[in-house]
Order: sequence, then structure tokens, then C-alpha cells
Amino acid sequence: MHDVEQNDGDDGGSEDIDSDNKPGSSEEEVSGEEETDEEDGFGDQGQEVQEQAGSKRALNDQGGKPSKSARIEDKDGKLYQPPTMEELSVLRETQMLYHSNLFRMQMEELLGEVSMKDKQRHQLQDWLTRFSGFLSTLPNTKECLLQSTHWMQEKGVCDPALAGIPDVQGRFIFAPPTMVEFVGSFAASTVTKLNKAIDVMVTMPQECVHKLDWRDGRWLSKRIKYSAWIAGSLREKPDLVASQCWTTHLGVSSRPTLQVTPSGDIGKKWKVNIFPVPPAEFFKPSRFLPEKCNLNLKWFYGDAEEVEMQPPTPLYNWACGVDVFMPQHSRLIQTSLSPGSNLVQGIKLLKIWLAQRRLDRGIGCFSGHVVTLLVLHLLHVKKINAHMSPYQIFRSVLLSLTDGDWSVSGPKHATSIPSEATATTNPQVFPPLYPVVFTDSSGVLNLAATLTLADYKRVRHEAELALSFLSSSDTDSFESLFIKKVEMLQFSDQILCLQLKQKEGLEVLSRTGNHREVMMDGLGDGRVAVWSEVVRVVEEGLGDRKLLVAPLRSDPESWPLDQVPPKLQWSINLGLIFNPHAAWALLTKGPAADTPEVAVFRQFWGEKSSLRRFQDGSFHEAVLWGDPNESVGKRRLIPEEICRWVLGQQLDIKKKSVHFVNRQTEALLHHQAYEKEFLYATGEEATVSFIQAYDSLSRKLRSLDLPLKISAVQSSSDVIRHSRVFPTVPRAIDATDCRLLTNRVIFPPDGGRCKTFTYPMEVMLLLEISGKWPDNLSAIQAIKTEFHLKILEMLRIDGFTVELFQTYLRILWEGYVFHVRVCYMREIYLCRLVDTPDGDCKEQETAAATRLERHTDILPRFSTALASMQADHSSFSGAVRLCKRWVSSQLLCGHLPQVAVELLVAYLYLVPAPYTPPHTPHVAFLRFLHLLAHTDWKTTPFLVNLNDAFTVEDLVELNQRFTSQRSTLPSMFVVTPYDLRNIKSTEDPADKDKRYKLASHWTRTAPLPQILYRSKQLAGAALDFFSFNLLKKTVDIKTVFRPSYDDYDVVIHLEDYHLSRLDEAVDPKNTTTKPSAKKKGWKPQMVNPKENQTMPIAMFDPAFLYVKELRESYGHLALFFHDEHGGQVVGVVWKPAALTPQELKINTLEGHKVVGVKEFKQVMNIDAILSDFKSLGIGLVGQIKLKKT
Repeated sequence: MHDVEQNDGDDGGSEDIDSDNKPGSSEEEVSGEEETDEEDGFGDQGQEVQEQAGSKRALNDQGGKPSKSARIEDKDGKLYQPPTMEELSVLRETQMLYHSNLFRMQMEELLGEVSMKDKQRHQLQDWLTRFSGFLSTLPNTKECLLQSTHWMQEKGVCDPALAGIPDVQGRFIFAPPTMVEFVGSFAASTVTKLNKAIDVMVTMPQECVHKLDWRDGRWLSKRIKYSAWIAGSLREKPDLVASQCWTTHLGVSSRPTLQVTPSGDIGKKWKVNIFPVPPAEFFKPSRFLPEKCNLNLKWFYGDAEEVEMQPPTPLYNWACGVDVFMPQHSRLIQTSLSPGSNLVQGIKLLKIWLAQRRLDRGIGCFSGHVVTLLVLHLLHVKKINAHMSPYQIFRSVLLSLTDGDWSVSGPKHATSIPSEATATTNPQVFPPLYPVVFTDSSGVLNLAATLTLADYKRVRHEAELALSFLSSSDTDSFESLFIKKVEMLQFSDQILCLQLKQKEGLEVLSRTGNHREVMMDGLGDGRVAVWSEVVRVVEEGLGDRKLLVAPLRSDPESWPLDQVPPKLQWSINLGLIFNPHAAWALLTKGPAADTPEVAVFRQFWGEKSSLRRFQDGSFHEAVLWGDPNESVGKRRLIPEEICRWVLGQQLDIKKKSVHFVNRQTEALLHHQAYEKEFLYATGEEATVSFIQAYDSLSRKLRSLDLPLKISAVQSSSDVIRHSRVFPTVPRAIDATDCRLLTNRVIFPPDGGRCKTFTYPMEVMLLLEISGKWPDNLSAIQAIKTEFHLKILEMLRIDGFTVELFQTYLRILWEGYVFHVRVCYMREIYLCRLVDTPDGDCKEQETAAATRLERHTDILPRFSTALASMQADHSSFSGAVRLCKRWVSSQLLCGHLPQVAVELLVAYLYLVPAPYTPPHTPHVAFLRFLHLLAHTDWKTTPFLVNLNDAFTVEDLVELNQRFTSQRSTLPSMFVVTPYDLRNIKSTEDPADKDKRYKLASHWTRTAPLPQILYRSKQLAGAALDFFSFNLLKKTVDIKTVFRPSYDDYDVVIHLEDYHLSRLDEAVDPKNTTTKPSAKKKGWKPQMVNPKENQTMPIAMFDPAFLYVKELRESYGHLALFFHDEHGGQVVGVVWKPAALTPQELKINTLEGHKVVGVKEFKQVMNIDAILSDFKSLGIGLVGQIKLKKT
């Protein structure tokens, strides 16, 4: 009878990759340059701006100043010189103004990388001079109707305005601009390489503008025509402009903007946006107050009747006011900021922070212009000052974002010079007309007019997270804030995809009651209003279940000059972040029955609402979303059910238009056979049931009257850690498939098979301390066997099924199988004693002692810690099992230790930055893939601080050892507090070495560097697949879990008939009938613990046993890959050294053949080895394919 210990791996290695990433860090575009990792053989887009903690060499590698060695001997022979006054001054400044010295160095290096180089600045200024000179030579045109576009067609320029807008009355004439100058970030020296667009302001002469151009779309149409004339003229200047296109300003369709690419090298790195503006003080500022109406309903709709009170047009007024107040804002910024000042550097940090979260572009963005004016506002109200460091400015702005609420009372940009408009502005007018308010210095323009309420909440959420990262000692705050790019697929616990067409969007808008005014205000674009209404309904429906509902950002669209603008996309994707304490609740509790809010609640929920009595005797309206016995996997779908209902109830959105990203990957955790007659779902309930049986058995064992009392019962099983991919269920055995022998099942001799896989839980019994234990290991084993016999007798007296094996008892308890063994902790010490030549004994590390210590001491404590992780994060079990399932599906079982996978997933929960901890399994899975794909294992230690058990000294020492001893450490360096031994003193170097001796022992022998590189490639490919397909309605997620066999030298196909775990496969065989007593097999059932039961065969997996034998016999020649969860293929890769002819040696001739005439060599005998593969698996092995040699 085979009893196999499976995959509680304890192995490690090292990877050769040139990257400076830290845990989960993303190789994203920060410096704007492209870099290729030649050693890895693939390119990573974007420049990594990574800072190796404390590494001076890293500064040199990344273009920093050369570092000077501190090891200097002066004339007197002293090793170190005292610090200079300048160095002391810098140190004092760092302590007062910065987070830390390392943070300051990282920040300075980052700002140097992302800032525009002086050479590029001079090139752009030279280009602007030539561009301005060209515009000044353009001739004046004749006057034409503003709605005329025939001249645009002649110049090859298509009108970028939306189709369907009424003809705009007025006349257009082109004349050379009076001024062409840089504005925005370039003029203020706050430009970064993360946003490659530079703004140029072109001031139109007075003859091109009319005093009434503020009304009925005339100014917006005129700025389009002026830009189009410039674009048409530039077509003839390839030496000045390489290419041109249309884009939108802040994603607003009513403000199309001409974007040109300068010729030459500078055009490869920067683009220029052209903004025509009216002459200074040409329009009255008060004309653009938000309560003013500058559009006529009759003009826009044609058939509308004249009304006495025209509705206000706040968005249109803003769209015009942006150009009107642009010169004023530019002057304010340029006079307040000086190049190189701390204010400028602080603004750059804020822009980088926003860019890494994709919050600075597209519809509803928090633009760099708003950031700059916010900093100047805080400067004026003395919340910050010019003497603050960039870090302090950054932190102060984050604090201001979290403290205030712009949706209730937004800040007003202070000014010392009151204008005519400022005197007539009523601040109370803004909030009803805009969801978010931040008024400029004129008091007229709302700088946050395009910022939606949902996006503003996202900014506040990110600001709160950033402050928490800065305050945490466990997080590398610099990397989390400025280096790692936030991906929305990994940001959101679940994603709501709403596929709307224009007709459906307009129907949603019609329910708001003011849809005609909204469409007119947006000049035919009412998408933001539709999306805001969708977000409002979803937020109200989810209530306390959600922490945030955030629209997924998309970059502004651009299109060629000679094409019409793309159709408006009305669809929206919403990222949902949940409150894990309330998200999966079965009940939505409403107001008390005797309150006036009941009518509103019933109107919102419709027929779903009902009156219910609660345990405290009160009556409330409530909505029930499921049965109390619903599985955890089903409860995670409750938010989807809520969103579908409220969107249909309130906005009449069809269910087919709603798509959720939540359950797709969890299907891989379903067990085809278990689900037939057991509430299995994604396995959480099966895990809990197994643990409950373990607790029951523990109580029974503790109650036994043994010579020594049981002081502790503990387990090292992955079931206890909630990480068993497919936890077994209680079962009864049908004897028709096997024959019985003293309540044990054995195979019949006529070719019968074991159709099911039974997993036993390892249980260890620790006995009370006694001085009667011998010091001889053989004697100890004999005493442990006596205890096993005593326990067996006692349990059999009570009617339980128990079998005795050499080192453990096999107990069948409540339908589950347990392997119980007595442990003696002093045995670890005795295994360390070795004989010396003089006849004495000395203590030293031995492989047997390390294995025993790992199994009986470290692993149980580690398992308890991960169990507490599941208690804190309900999604941990599903997440870690999903990650292990993917690793196994890629045939990496035995090569990437399962404990290492569990630790990496735990790390994602303990250090989730730049995100919140994952609350759904699929999000943790995506982050796990990202970690594998983007981590530089050569420079990144993983210190998994379970239960916060690491001391500060431990963290410092482990990091120092990792740096100084990297070449001798495993490729994947993963340490937990339970890997460290207790010592008497940290002062003794020998004791200190003993404490850290087992650091990263789980990965000591595996994974190999090649396996890490392979996992990096596979994870990167899986991430690419998800990024392109996860939001689609129809996508086969199992594609990510199906391995490719193209890279294997030999592929061994196994016969399905003998695979006991075939039901766990990614693509299990379809079964049309349920197991029954009439069929061979078993059926899951709840069993009576005292009923005499049949002991099943445990841990019998023919495929695993076959692969194990292959590795033992031919591991020196090849690597073997297999999916333990129902895999039907074994992949073989020859080791390069094995394929090379070698000197003839008799002791290594196994698996080789002799070649040569005069000089004999031995080469691998592939044909004979393949024949052995077949012989070792007679009946199990089907076909063997030799892919390549």
C-alpha cells in the first residue's frame, strides 16, 4: 500500500534577470524612455525608475551622480573622515523636511529622470520660434460663413465637431495670431515625461473674434475653424511638423484640439497641443458665470418654444471660459513658480502620483492644471510655504484632499485683485450646477467642472491610501506611490461592465428629467450625465457593501485630420471595491416600518422589498438576496445580483447589457464529482467541514487515558491553512469496486482501479514532558509505536475504524481520513548529535534534524498563522487555491513549492500597496500573476511578516544578509518569522547565525532560476490575456490554465482510466449520470462518526507516483513536469549537460551508450530511456512523443 506525502514543498533557487523591481513592482513607463531586457530575451515597455534600497551602485546604473566611497584614509591613517559642515547641513535638512534619507535620494533621482532635459527644452523653444514665424507669414483670408466647411475639405481637414449640432451663425476670418507662447506645464517647468503633450496658446487677433461669440456655440466653432486653417497650412511644412491629428481637451467632445508632432528628434518624444484663445479682456468674465445661459433651446432643438427663463449652461460656459481665462491662469502660474523651486518639484511628484493611477487624463480626470492651481491655492492660504520640501508639499496636498469635500464646499482660489466678476459671484451658485467645485481666482471658472463625483471620490480614496503608505513601516512607500502603476483590473474587487448604445443612454438620461438641457449643455454629448446617474444608482443599491465605485479610465481619443471624429462610446466600466464585512450579507436592511423613509425604500427596491421582523423585535423593510445556507462562492455574487436589479428597476437597463467580472476564474475551483451531491461550490465549505472534523477528533484524542497526557494536537496539513486546492468531502466506499480485507480496501487482482482520490490530514500529538524518554532514537521510535498501539486499541473499543502503519495511525473519522502520529520535540535535538572521532558527541545541523524541525515545529505554527489570515480576509482561501491551481496547471508542481506560493499570496494581503487588500479571489490571482511577471528575484527579498512577529532587528538583519550573501541564498528568498529560531542572545555571532540558519528554507532547493524565468514568462502571457479579454462577455478563462507542450522535448500521455484525480482537471471528462450504488465508485455523504466504516485507500495517485519514480530514476538527466490535479500529460525536458558527450565512466553509464572508435565517449541513450519510461508506467502510459532531440 502506497502512502505518499505530496507537495508540501521545501525547495528554492535564483534567477538571472536585470531588473530592480521590488515585490509586485511594475516595470512601467516613468522616464518615458524605452528599454530592452536583453538577458531575458524580451522587451519591457517603458523605463523602470527603480531605486535599489541604499545601493550606491544602483544610482550609477540609473544615471545618477557617481557615488564616492566613504572608506577614506587621511594622512594620520584614520579610516573615516568626519562629516563636513555641508554634509551635516544636508543631514539636518533631511531629518526635518523629508520622510527619510533614502526617500530623499529616491525622490531626487526620480525627479531627475522624469523632468525634461535642458536640451529638449531648448529644442522646443527653437521649434516654437519657427512655428510662430510660420504662422505670422500666413495671409489673411476672406470672410466666410462660420458653418461653411468647403474650404476645410479643400485643405484635407475634416470637421472635428460632433455630427448633429445645429449650424452656428456668424462669420469666420483667419488672420495671423498676435502671440504664440507656451503655457501650462512647460511654461511653469512642471512638465514630466509621463505626459508627453505640451500646450501652446495662440492668441487670435481682434478682427477674428466678435463680441457675441459667447452665444450659441460660436466661440467653440470659431476655435475649431481657426485650428483647422492652421492644420491645413501646416500640411505644406513637413520640415516643421511631422504629423497632425485631432484630440479632445480633457476628453470633452465639445473642445476638439489640434495636436501636432514637431519634425526631428524632438517630435519622437513630445507632442504639441494648439489652443486658440481670444484677445485679452475681449469678453466680459461675468458672461461665463455658471448660472448664465449662453445657449438657446430653440437654436439647439429647432422646434422648442421660446421660454422666459432659459436653463443655465454651466458646462458650455466652462468650455468657453477655459480659453478666455487661459492667459490669466498662465500669468498667475508663471509669476508664482520659479524653475527648480520646491513648489515645482512638489507639483511634479503629484503629477507622477496621478499618472501612475491614470487619474490625469481622459473624461473626468484630475488634470495637472488643477494640481498646479491647487498647490498655489494652498500656498496663498498658508497651508504650505515655499520653504517646504517637495515631500512635505506632496503630503500637505494629500492631507488637503482628504480633509475637505469639494462636492459640498469646494476651495476658492484666492486672489488679492478683485475683478468685476469676482464681485458679482455667489459661491452658493456652483454646487447645484457642478458635482465638484474648485473655483479659480476670477471666481467665474470652475476648475473641476469636468471632474465627476465618482472620479473625485477615487482621488480622495487614493490620497487616503497614499497617506497610509507614508505612515506605514511595512510598505516601501516611495515605490508604492511613484513607481508601481495601478492597473484597474487589479484595483477592483469586481468590475461592472455596462454595454450601452446611444439610444439606451438617451433613455437613461430621459429619466433624469432635464435631459434636453443636459444634451444642449454638452452640445450633443450627455455621456457624463448618464454615467453619473448609473454610478448614483449603483452606489445607492450597494450601500454599505461598497467602499468605492470608480469608473475605469481611458485615454482621450485621437483621430487623423481627414477623418470624422469617432462615434461616442456610451458604455462604461465601473470598478467596485467592497467592504468585506458587509459586502456578502444576505440582507439589505431598510428603514423602520414607522418612518417616512419607507416609501422611498420601497420605490427604489420595488417588489424585492418586504417587511421583516428582526431578533430585537423591530420591524424593518428589507431585501433578502439568498438562502442562509448559500455557499461563500454564491455570496460573492450578491453584489452582481443587486446591481442588475437596481439598474433594471431604476434605469430600465436590460440584463443583457450588464456584464460582471467576478466568477470567471472561480470556476476552476469547482469539482465536477463533488458538486453532484454536496454543497461544494468553490471549496470553502468543504475546507471548514474538514477542519471541524479535525477539531472533533482532537477533542476525542485529548480525552484518551494514556500513560502521558496529550498536551497539544496540531496539524501541518494545507487544509488547516485553507489552501488545499480541492479539499475532500466525507464519503462512503462502495465495495463493489474493490474487495475488503479487515475493513481496508484493496484493489482486486483483475485490473480494478481506484476511481477517487482521498487526502488524509496529518495530525501530530505532543505529549506532556517526562524524564523517562530515552536518548536513543530507535528506542524513542519504539515507544512512539507503543503509544500508537494504545491509541488504536482505545479507538477500536469505541467502534472507530483505525489502521496501524509503521510511523502513524490511519483513522477514519466522520468520513475523513487522518494520519495521526506521536511527536517528541527533543528528537530534533537528538538528530543533531553526531559522533566525533574521539568518541564524544557534538551538536551540528543535519538534514534529518532540519526535516524533522520543519515538519513538527515550523510547519504547524506557520499553518496556524495562515489560518488566522483566512479569518482576517475571507477571500484568502479562494485566492491561494486559485493561484496554486494555476501553478499546477502550468506543470510546475514540484518545481515551484506550494508553500512558497502560499507565502507569496499571503504577502499580497499583508503588503497590498498600491492597492487595498484583495476582497475577491480573482483579484488576488491577478496580483499574484503580476508579482511573478514583474519581480526581480535577484534583488528582491520577500519578508512575509505573519502576525507582525518580525522585530525591527530581524528586518534589518535579514535585509543585510540578503545583500551581503545573495550568491549563496536561494533564487526565491522568502522568509517568515517562524523560520527564525529562538536564541539566548543576539550579541553572540554564533547564536545570531543559528537564528537565521533556516531563513527561506522553503525555497532552499527549488525553484531553479530556469523555473523562475519560465514562471515569469507564463505569468506575463496570462496577464496579457486577461488585460485584452477579461472585460469581454464571451471569453474562455480556461485558456490561461491550459498548458502548451511545445517547449518539452518529450511528452508522455497517460491513460485516463487509471487517473484517480481526473475530476480535478481543467477540462474534466463529462459525466451524464450521478454516482450511485449500482455504479462503481462512491458518493459523498455525511456519515455517523461511530458507525463502523470501511477505510478508503488514501493518497493513491498513480500519475504522481509515476512522476516521482521518474524523478528518482532519471532526475540527473531530465526535468519532469506534471499537473497533479488530473493532468494527463507528463512533460520532459532534457538537461543540457545530459545531451553533451561525456568521458566514459562506468559508474555513470546508466542511461547512456558508448560511441566512438579510437576515443570512447558516452552519450545519452534516448531510445532506451524512452523504453524505460514506457516500462515504468505499464498500463498507465499511453503514447510517448519525442518532440525534439
